[in-house]
Amino acid sequence: MKYCAIILMISSLLNAGMIITEVMFNTAADENQDEFIEIYNNSDITIDLSGWAIADNAETDLLIKYHGFSDMLLKPYSYCVVMDSSYYLNSTEYEDLIPDSVLRLMINDGSMGQYGLSNSYNETIKLFDPDSTLTDSVTYDYTQAEGYTYERASHILPVWAKSTVTRGTPGFRNSVMPFENDIMLKLTEIPSPIDPEAGNTFKLTVTNTGLSTAGSFRLSWSVDGAAAGDIENLTSLAPGDSLETAAEIFFQRSGTTEIVFEAETDFESNLTDNVVTLSVFVPYPEPPLTINEFMKNPAAGQCEYIEICNISGGEIDLGDFALSDENKANAVFFPDSVCLPGDLIVMAKDEQIYNFSGVLNSRVFIAPGLAAINNTDDTIFLIAADGLASDSVSYEGFDDDAGRSIEKINPEFASDDPGSWIYCVTDGTPTIENSVYQAPEDIGSSANFSISPKTATPNEDGEDDNLLISYEFDSAYVYLTMKIFNIKGQLISMPKNGDYCSSSGSIVWNCRSESGKVIDTGAYICMLKARDDKSRTTELKEVFYIAK
Repeated sequence: MKYCAIILMISSLLNAGMIITEVMFNTAADENQDEFIEIYNNSDITIDLSGWAIADNAETDLLIKYHGFSDMLLKPYSYCVVMDSSYYLNSTEYEDLIPDSVLRLMINDGSMGQYGLSNSYNETIKLFDPDSTLTDSVTYDYTQAEGYTYERASHILPVWAKSTVTRGTPGFRNSVMPFENDIMLKLTEIPSPIDPEAGNTFKLTVTNTGLSTAGSFRLSWSVDGAAAGDIENLTSLAPGDSLETAAEIFFQRSGTTEIVFEAETDFESNLTDNVVTLSVFVPYPEPPLTINEFMKNPAAGQCEYIEICNISGGEIDLGDFALSDENKANAVFFPDSVCLPGDLIVMAKDEQIYNFSGVLNSRVFIAPGLAAINNTDDTIFLIAADGLASDSVSYEGFDDDAGRSIEKINPEFASDDPGSWIYCVTDGTPTIENSVYQAPEDIGSSANFSISPKTATPNEDGEDDNLLISYEFDSAYVYLTMKIFNIKGQLISMPKNGDYCSSSGSIVWNCRSESGKVIDTGAYICMLKARDDKSRTTELKEVFYIAK
């Protein structure tokens, strides 16, 4: 009787140790998959699989029953994968996936049982020992997604779930099975908007998804690869518990920035869910780019384009910015590239942009999706990566511009001021300095130039009927040219044409065109060009206005 008891006890241990841990029943044909069943020796005793059997729910469709194999021993806490031998021998999918150390049992008749594993109705898989005693079973839901296995989540409890990876995990720890020591990091709150000049608080949650208590953890973070802060938390986390924590970040630069958060704990078993990486756009305190020129009504052989200028004094990533019309859903982003201070960058509809004289190819981006710009009135937006407008220009009344672009007098001028814009003197100046460019730094230097009043009213009332143009140059004498242009870039008057003049003086102009007619209301440009006896040339421009 004593011997009988010992035999029964050993038999019980063997039966308790063998469990089914994974089933592939609904394969994805396009991923070169095939059905398999994984069993596991959940004991510290080596088990001889000779005579063991796997059957379906009716127990009439025997999937496998082995006799006389020379190597049927499954080591303690080891996997055995049962699959179709004819398929396996012609496949590299699972051959590469299953570790060499895993016991593999092949079915010789070319199929998993008479009918295979059903993927049209629920089926129960049963595991029998050599005495035909049922040791384990699992019923799967046939509606599970194609290409995923049904995995056991615990070696102790019969808890099952769909695998988190395609092809399954034959011969490996199941994807749904918790680790002994494992914490998971999740980002729960991102500050909006990002403040470029103050601290920004990011909230995160640390969860103990392992089977053992986590004694403490350390949260650290880096910005663009440089360490930016860390927190040591000594709170113990029981399995399933979570703790909310926060990281405050002061950004050192604007533009798209990468942040990496990482949680660490002792004896961590799984590092795949300890890191959170995200990109945020840090706004610029002052807009770094401005719209500088646009072609809305191209002539034959030309195309629409928009030119921007870097006025920031530093390098800018163009990939953080887009251009659009009034419908911001039409925004088209520039490719990632570096824009240097003062660079003039053009986004053009097509390659006809290269028909303009002097175009610098390296500063042109062809964008067929660039929204068409209306000829009569529209708004052009320069949009940052956070969706907010960094710059914009609205126009109307520029209706005599066929084949001529609209240029800003100086990139530093406000885009929303109509007085900042004027017709190009030629056809267009994409990627090169605008034809109407006026440098504010010229005013107040060794060459001085002023107009009084800024707005003339030539209505013969005796007040502000004329303009007084005062000038001073650092040469003894100059040959002076003075030209007046309207907002369309057309020459209206030339009070001086290379005339010999003293180095300083004033010119009175009666606000009349070459034909003697009082000029119309609007904005005009006065240009002074002086050449001395050493052929040194100075050119100054200034805008003034006519009102009546």
